[in-house]
This record gives sequence, C-alpha cells and structure tokens, in this order.
Amino acid sequence: MQRISRTTLAKFFNIAVAVVCLLVFFIGQAHAAWYEATGQAVVLDGNKEAAKRTATQEALKQAMLFAGASVHSVAKLTNGLLKNEEMTIRSTGEVNQLELVNETFNGEVITVRVRADIFPKGKTCDAQLDEKHFATTHFRIRNRGHLTHGNMPNFDKAFTQRLVEAMKAQTNNLSITYVAPHTAKFDSRFTAENIRTLSAQSNTQFVIIGVIDDLSMGPKDTPPVFTPWRDSTPERAFSMSLQVYDGINGGLLYTSSYRNQEEWTFDRFEDVDEFSSTFWQSRYGQAIDVSISEAIEDIKESTACQPITGRVISVANNKISISLGRDNGISEKDELYLYQAKEVIDNLGRTYLQYAVYPGTFIVDRAFGNSSTVVNTGTGVIANIQENDFVVKK
Repeated sequence: MQRISRTTLAKFFNIAVAVVCLLVFFIGQAHAAWYEATGQAVVLDGNKEAAKRTATQEALKQAMLFAGASVHSVAKLTNGLLKNEEMTIRSTGEVNQLELVNETFNGEVITVRVRADIFPKGKTCDAQLDEKHFATTHFRIRNRGHLTHGNMPNFDKAFTQRLVEAMKAQTNNLSITYVAPHTAKFDSRFTAENIRTLSAQSNTQFVIIGVIDDLSMGPKDTPPVFTPWRDSTPERAFSMSLQVYDGINGGLLYTSSYRNQEEWTFDRFEDVDEFSSTFWQSRYGQAIDVSISEAIEDIKESTACQPITGRVISVANNKISISLGRDNGISEKDELYLYQAKEVIDNLGRTYLQYAVYPGTFIVDRAFGNSSTVVNTGTGVIANIQENDFVVKK
C-alpha cells in the first residue's frame, strides 16, 4: 500500500484511507471468507480514540464493499469492536466476526488493520440503481433548551443542510431534493395524510421525518481510579430518531435511532456557529457526521428495492403526463404500470389502501427532466385514468 503523506492527510480532517490487502482463506459456508483491510486516519487534537474509530470504520467499509456486502452496520460493528477488550465481536448478518489485528501510531497518523469474516447477502433488485428523491423538513429539536450550550438556535437548519450534503456525497442515486422551511411534529392520527401531502407538494416519492432527541452536555465518564490529571473536558450527547416513508401511500419503510457522544472542545460560554467548518471539523461535529453516515446507509438499504413511483399529472388526447422523468431514471420506451389507489374502511373502522391496475401496456413516449408522456400501446384507450392516479416503473 502506498503511504499517504502526513501533509496530504492533514488537509482533510476527516478522511481515512483503506486498502483491501489480503483474502486469507475460504471457510466452510459457501462464499464466506476472511478479508483483511488497512485503514489510516489523522489524529486531531490528540484524540487517538476518534482517529482509531475513523480508520477502523473505513477499513471495514472497504473490505465489505470489496466482498460485495452492504455497509449499513459498519459504525455499530466498529464501535462494538473498539469497546470490547477481547478485540473480537460477533454479529448477525453479513459480518460474522470482526477482529482488530493491530494498530500503529506514526506521529499524526494512525494505521489500523482489521480482519473480518464476511458473508454477503447478495440482495439485488431491478430498482437498486434507480434515482430516488426525498423530501424532508428541518429536524425538530425535542428540547431546545439544549441549544443554549454554544448558543446554536439554528442547529435544526444546519443539521438538515449537513444531511442533504452528505447524502449527495455518499450515494450515487439518492438525493434530498426538497426541504420544507419549517420543522414538523406530526400527530400520529394524521401522519399518513401529512406524509402524502409533503410528497405531493415536493414531487418526491420518499419522505424523511427526523427528531434530534438529545444535545445535552455532561461531564466525562469518571474512571474507577482517581486520576486528578485526567482531562476534564465535558462531553456532549447526540441522539436522533428518524423515519422513512413511501410518500405515495404513507407507508413506513424504516425507523431507527442513532446515538453518539463526544468531547465538547469549545469554551463553556463561547457562541458557536453551527454552519461553520470549525464546528463540523470539531470532535463533536465529526461524531455527528458518523451518525449521519450510518443513517444514510440505512436509508439507502431500506429504499433500495422500492420501485420508482409517480403520479398522473394530466390526461388529454390519448396521452398521459406523469410526474416522473429523466431525473428519476425514466427513459423513452420504458414500460410502466398505471394504477388507482383508494381507501377502504372495514367494519372496525380500520383503513386500508386498495389498488386497481389499469389494463394494457403503457410506454414512455417522451421523457423530460421531471415529467414524461405515456401512451397505451395496446388499445390506445385511456378511459377512466384520472389525475393523481399512480404510475410505477416495471
């Protein structure tokens, strides 16, 4: 592996590099194998633990990608590895076992080598590479009193902006194309309706709703042995919960919570610019970035096999205009399904969605940026198709 100069690494505060260096051997179960990978990261402000975590995560991520596995659990796995004195953990899913082989420090750079027993699930689907667009609101702060530490009244906006930028940088086909200029607290009785409304207003299929649950300050964990020389820098919590919905029908696709904690290196009475690179390059900002990265991987996996769905905009002269276009990966001659959805209420008052697929073969006649025209190539008949009916890519 070619070493990266310290100068180059210092230019990128949060960059770790890794190389998959050795496939050790195959074991009994088909397609499972041990992989070794090496990662490097810069030590910032003497924080070796954070650098070690970054290097380890990057090494495991690259090994999993090389093996054809998904990477949504990288942060959880490596955090468990670093906290486990035996240096070995076991996990269900694609990584059966993870070991820390060795670690070396060379000035400002830490090098970590891991060995992982990886068993790719091999989950594939036709919709995996389709463009997927999301709408969201500013993440709601559950306790705005926490924002007095650092005087960060616009943290909700800054965080959501960071999420948008990270999703664009971290994925090839996912993007948040609409951020409502407000926070949202959806009453559970009207969640599905509100999700569909936000989806329709933004012309997006998926909706992310998030809450920042905890930004509280607290003292660093006290060691069991009295150490008066120990750094007394306080730590700050970060916790968020989010849900991903299919905005077409309001269905919940994924929900999870993410928690982290890191040193708050700013002065107690200092006003912190939550939009600044100074904040996001701090230890605490990087810890939030770890949670954001993990959430994006989970969002990607939860929507990977969801087919691209849009709405009928208008019907005229035997041509149907729909809300999907080239921006969504739609091309001329693509085949689509058209269907109608309606709510049905049973005798217990429970609401269900019922789908009725229109007969015939529907082909994209012309594709534009965010819309297309569709024709029925069979009979040419488009009777009964109405605005706000739905269309899905085959």
